[in-house]
Amino acid sequence: MGIFGTLYTGVTGLKASEVQIATTSNNISNANATFYTRQRVVQTTNGYVSSNGVQVGTGTAIESIVRLHDEYSYFKLKGASTQLEYTKYMASTLQEISERFPDLQNTGILQDLENYNKAWNDFASNPNENATKIALVKASQTLTESINNTFSTLDKIQKKINNDIKSTVEEINRIGEEIATINKQIYGQEALPTEHANELRDRRDELELTLSKLVSAVASKNEINQDNRLDTTITDPGHQYNLSIEGFSIVDGINFHPLKLDYDDKNKSYSIYYETADEKVRDLTGKISGGQLGAQLDLRGRNYDKSKGKYSDGIIQGYMDSLDTFSKTMINETNNLYASSAKSPVTSDYLPGLQGNIPLMNYDRTIQPGSFDIVLYDEKGDKKVTKTINIDVNTTMDDIVRQIKANTDDNNNKNPIDDVDDLINVSFSYDPTSNDGLFQLTAKSGYKIAIEDKGTNFAGAFSIGGFFSGNSASDIKVKDSILSDPSTVRASLNGVDSGNDMANKIIQLQYDKVNFYNEDGTIDHLTMEEYYRKFTGKIGSDGENNNVVNASNQTFYNSVYSEYQSKSGVNTNEELAALIQWQSSYGASAKIVTTIDQMLDTLLGIKS
Repeated sequence: MGIFGTLYTGVTGLKASEVQIATTSNNISNANATFYTRQRVVQTTNGYVSSNGVQVGTGTAIESIVRLHDEYSYFKLKGASTQLEYTKYMASTLQEISERFPDLQNTGILQDLENYNKAWNDFASNPNENATKIALVKASQTLTESINNTFSTLDKIQKKINNDIKSTVEEINRIGEEIATINKQIYGQEALPTEHANELRDRRDELELTLSKLVSAVASKNEINQDNRLDTTITDPGHQYNLSIEGFSIVDGINFHPLKLDYDDKNKSYSIYYETADEKVRDLTGKISGGQLGAQLDLRGRNYDKSKGKYSDGIIQGYMDSLDTFSKTMINETNNLYASSAKSPVTSDYLPGLQGNIPLMNYDRTIQPGSFDIVLYDEKGDKKVTKTINIDVNTTMDDIVRQIKANTDDNNNKNPIDDVDDLINVSFSYDPTSNDGLFQLTAKSGYKIAIEDKGTNFAGAFSIGGFFSGNSASDIKVKDSILSDPSTVRASLNGVDSGNDMANKIIQLQYDKVNFYNEDGTIDHLTMEEYYRKFTGKIGSDGENNNVVNASNQTFYNSVYSEYQSKSGVNTNEELAALIQWQSSYGASAKIVTTIDQMLDTLLGIKS
């Protein structure tokens, strides 16, 4: 090996030190870059030459520049991120919902319910005063509007989450498509084993971590290469790559297979599906878990019941169902009592979809088997005649009409012309154009009609002569006839203004335990206030429980992130120390070149 070979040996040291300094500088410059993985130069000998039987080294060489990436700690980081984002999204939504039930601040539905009960008490004390009637109607209207608005808010939150689902799926697809593109670039840049597309791999890791916040996805990298030559063990994946959600591949190497959205125009609901290579459609709406998308689906609901026009599951839907049950029970129980106050005519709400031959218990699950009485009072308020009507699982509106019209001796006086069927007109009509049914009772001149329920909920459910209209939290309201003329409100059973026995029953209702028929088929036997507190208590407990889990997830994420950063993140002090080391190495290599230069000068001087 000649003197010029030795010169080249020094030059290789200079070049290697330049690469080391450049790489270290790059690490320092990206110390605050969130998704940057620190890099190390793999430096090796440049080989040797044989000179007179002696092996002489020819300097150093840069084999490659690698990332200090640990796939296993990165995998844990993605899992922790998925769990944290799920509970974080849950926390923000549940917090927003809980703010709609501010009953601890003496506002909201519970306070309106208290004012409503107080108004009934004032009315019962002064049944003849129009002022108390107007106050009662106003308090009732405030309560129903508060229920309407609260339900509307829950509905808006549910619809907003439905739109968020669309945005989340679109972002998942964007990420998946970009990962497929990056894979193609990685394969192109890593044609040789010593070539590493570090920046591209960092970008892919960034996208995977972002994806983990959106949904629980598995990136399968079957070929994991381990390298222990450096101070940190490297476990970085090779070229095999498959990204799947619930077992369905959205990225397979350089190929991208998107999630697809199906939008139901009528029900305004998004569902998520995957189309396989054989063009079979797989519904993923009920399967997707984790991340923001999993939280969104669990909050909104995953299964839409078209027959009922709502979701059959979902946290928010559960709250809406409970508010519906509370409202429906208030409507039924109040109307059952108010219908026992004599008046004429007596008319139901318009009943959507109810035809005369449909069993009542199939139409409304709160209708129960049993009986109710139709009672007729005269103008003086004296009870004149009573007729019992029976309901079983097969009873229809046509059956009710037939029973009322039946020629029976209701007075047991063998007089054929003074019974209920003689003194009232009854009808049930169904309009196929509007798809509504209507039940009507009209007493003949000099008589008033009362319906005394014995557990069937017939008058209450259909608001026949009732105080409230509606069937749920979205449409509960005071009867239009009462709103337009509060003076028609009655407090007595016999329809005479001086009495208050019916109003006293409604006052007592706030203390009585009644049946709440929940959407899931269970029955709660509670007072109105107890059921409402149970419902709002669940909202509060759901939020608190999620906050506890979220705090735990945050702690776990911080721990995993610190572990990942200790292996892959940039330590500025470590890099500065390395910079001094490579600076010294560069100076030493430069000294070699200077020495050889001086040797050449000497040699040339001798020859000259």
